[in-house]
Amino acid sequence: MSALIIICAADETDVPGISEISEESYRQMEHKEWFYRDDAACIRRHVSQEGFILKAVVSGETAGFLMVRCPEEAEDNLGVYLDLSPEEMHLAAHMETAAVKKKYRGLGIQKKLMAEGEEILKKQGYKYIMGTAHPDNVYSVNNFLKLGYKIIAEDKKYGGLPRCIFCRRIG
Repeated sequence: MSALIIICAADETDVPGISEISEESYRQMEHKEWFYRDDAACIRRHVSQEGFILKAVVSGETAGFLMVRCPEEAEDNLGVYLDLSPEEMHLAAHMETAAVKKKYRGLGIQKKLMAEGEEILKKQGYKYIMGTAHPDNVYSVNNFLKLGYKIIAEDKKYGGLPRCIFCRRIG
């Protein structure tokens, strides 16, 4: 499939479609612990308060999304794994959830979404881009590594699930 992929900001009207893609991805996962899905309220907060969401559009259809979170002083700011000062913690952002509809997988959509998210964060002055993935989820782990992220720790997150903690310094 050779298609034009448009990356743009999601808004409130996109929340139901993003929720649907998230739920579809979760249902298709053989290992459910590999994917942490967010509810519509959390998705809505990312659109309007806690960061931003990018969507990938192919032929007028939302093909995938990336939630980016700017945690500031939140206690779950992954910047703690870097021993950042309180001031530097404001320079850390999270690549939270990314999902792509099955029929659009293999087109590099997640990579495009993350690259655009990083550009936006760089322009906003962020220095540390962080994320998590289950250690056995080779697809997500490899996506992070291919984009230049380093594994800086392994820990239990999201109610005790094992996760690799990734970081990429930008700017």
